Amino acid sequence: MRRMFKVATYCRALGLFVLVVSSNPTESRAQQATGKGYLPHLANLMNEAMQVHHTKLWLAGRANNWALAAYELAKIKETIEEVKETIVEIQAASPQWRNVSVGEMLRSIDSNLSSMNDAVKAKDTSKFEATYRGLTANCNACHMNAGQSQINIIVPSATSSGPFADQDFTSDNSRQ
Repeated sequence: MRRMFKVATYCRALGLFVLVVSSNPTESRAQQATGKGYLPHLANLMNEAMQVHHTKLWLAGRANNWALAAYELAKIKETIEEVKETIVEIQAASPQWRNVSVGEMLRSIDSNLSSMNDAVKAKDTSKFEATYRGLTANCNACHMNAGQSQINIIVPSATSSGPFADQDFTSDNSRQ
């Protein structure tokens, strides 16, 4: 009896989840705008892909694991290309981004990524660190231009770990 109650509760929860997900108006607008199906939110691309690879790139470079650094750099480039390819649809689906030139801002990072690629290929720690700091500054410039100054990306410290080791979580006011 108890087992049947658990199964019934699970089925109801699953049904509720499916109902909520299928009635998501933002996703429906995004699907209509692209005709392709799911359209990620810009924040998801930044948090779940870009930020994780940004941290891993730093840790790999600091460990002189140049093969891993090259891989993480390629993943950053892929994420930027995905954003560039979908930004028009993202902007159509989300009023927050309509008047922000996200695509143009991301294109400005391309030369920095090229320099980073040169540093990784050369296994040049000094150039890697300088270029990484430039990449980090570009991230923050994009956040500022997008009106998201509360998102402050940093170079991870030697004791940093976790997927958000490259973010300063103190308030905006304490950084001014």
